[in-house]
Amino acid sequence: MMMQTLPKLLALAPRRSLRAMMTALASVCVCATLAACGNGGKLANPSGTLEATEVDLSPQLTAKVLQVRADEGDTVAAGDTLLVLDTDLLHKRRAQTAAQREVLAAQTREVEQVLRQSQRKLELAITTLKRSKTLHEQGSVTQQQVDDLNAQHDVAASQVEGARDRVAQLHAQREELQAALAVVDRQIADGVILAPIDGTILLRVAEPGELGRTGALALRMANLSQLELRVFLEEPELDRVKLGETLPVLVDALGQKELRGTVSWISSQAEFTPKNAQTAKARAQLVYAVKLTVENPDGRLHIGMPASVRLDSSQED
Repeated sequence: MMMQTLPKLLALAPRRSLRAMMTALASVCVCATLAACGNGGKLANPSGTLEATEVDLSPQLTAKVLQVRADEGDTVAAGDTLLVLDTDLLHKRRAQTAAQREVLAAQTREVEQVLRQSQRKLELAITTLKRSKTLHEQGSVTQQQVDDLNAQHDVAASQVEGARDRVAQLHAQREELQAALAVVDRQIADGVILAPIDGTILLRVAEPGELGRTGALALRMANLSQLELRVFLEEPELDRVKLGETLPVLVDALGQKELRGTVSWISSQAEFTPKNAQTAKARAQLVYAVKLTVENPDGRLHIGMPASVRLDSSQED
């Protein structure tokens, strides 16, 4: 009776309480199977609910939503554009920063030209000073003339040093503008949200004209072509499953039609039965989580559907 009314309850439940109902249902299934074991029964069909890895998509910047190109239930491929934000202001900021970079590049060329001229003057001053010192030793040049040439040399060297410092400063400013452009480019790219995987849109929150906020949920999606079923086994039952093994999976909503599930994960650590189990005895029992992957090529399976696993009876004691 509970399984017959479950789809109606799930349809009427608010989205925020759906996960709580699914968790409670899984706990009830665990308690039922553990109770069977405690009464001398055999854990023939451990039960759980079908799950999928959900991906929440959120804007990386705060901006007006221009387009939402997917609705709930739509199937999308990885790389498809799902949401477009208004990045007009960012484009203008980029143009402004690019213009500043061009002005800076022109200034750099001018200063580099001054540096080259200063270096030539310094080279000439070095050559002239060296020659004048030789002539001074021969008595052809006075000490005053040598001192004047020394002063000219020092001025030329100072000009070269100043031009080099200015060029280094301009290059640092250019790197800063380049970094600013990279940030703006990244923000512009973030204005378009792409589908990270192939999948189905489960929830659409954002709407055109609204303000999309950084980190706020806009869309939720999942790959429904492959669902997961998590069940719990007691330690004595673990030898009945192994990684990579294919087992029959029975889905209540499909009239107990037999599907195939592959054991993809077995917990290496025991855990207590979920706290919302109905009895203290059940909560005190240790179980191991086992996850099976169930293919869903035709889309008949849905998140939250109750299902059970038929274990190999030949391995029972």
